[in-house]
Amino acid sequence: MLIKVGDSSVDIRCEAVLSGPRFGPLINVFGFIEAMMPLHIRPTLGQGAFWSQVLTRMLEKFEPTTEYIITLDMDSFVSKENIEHLFAMAMTFQCDALAPLQTKREDGRPMLTLLDTLDNPPAGGTTQVSREWFNEPVQQVDTAHFGCTIISTAALRRMKKPWFYEKADPTGSYGDGRTDSDIGFWRQFKESGNRLYITPRVVIGHGEYVVTWPSADLSGPIYQYCNEWQETRKPPKAAWSVGGK
Repeated sequence: MLIKVGDSSVDIRCEAVLSGPRFGPLINVFGFIEAMMPLHIRPTLGQGAFWSQVLTRMLEKFEPTTEYIITLDMDSFVSKENIEHLFAMAMTFQCDALAPLQTKREDGRPMLTLLDTLDNPPAGGTTQVSREWFNEPVQQVDTAHFGCTIISTAALRRMKKPWFYEKADPTGSYGDGRTDSDIGFWRQFKESGNRLYITPRVVIGHGEYVVTWPSADLSGPIYQYCNEWQETRKPPKAAWSVGGK
């Protein structure tokens, strides 16, 4: 990717990687192509039953020949401008990794863990930040996501292995208190001396599948999250029903 500042330019070696299924939504795939090919960044698809293992192999493949690797998720919606802005922020502030703002599906909260709270969570497990927090170009955090995240390969070389790991909860199950492989990666990332940042100035979409119902007055659609339907097997109260019940 050619980076230009004033009259100077430098070629930054970058690859993009994602772990995906054999079949999936075309809108995202073509979105990646349209966003990255004009910047001379090649998106490469890896496949396998275990996301963390696929991503590890892909990061290992491109780490020796690049300065940066972008990780992608199949359900992310990104644009060429998103990529350009991310690189501008990452290189300006010398970020070891930088992620855009993206919200959790069926939740709406940003996918991040505030700095120094991953292993020392507040009472009740809820964190809050002021609106001013989002005014900064970048903010250091403990964890983020892999939806469209720039990772410095120099930072990867500093990391202990395994890069991704998971851990059961204290009961030996995988409920609350577990460590998922993505969180294990960011914990290793920080423990190896690297710094992860979020930029509130770049926002990407997160695709999710919803159930659509006719509204009670038939004036428009009513949307329902899939998890809610799976739990209730009923339409939402605002949906059409015979007799209005």
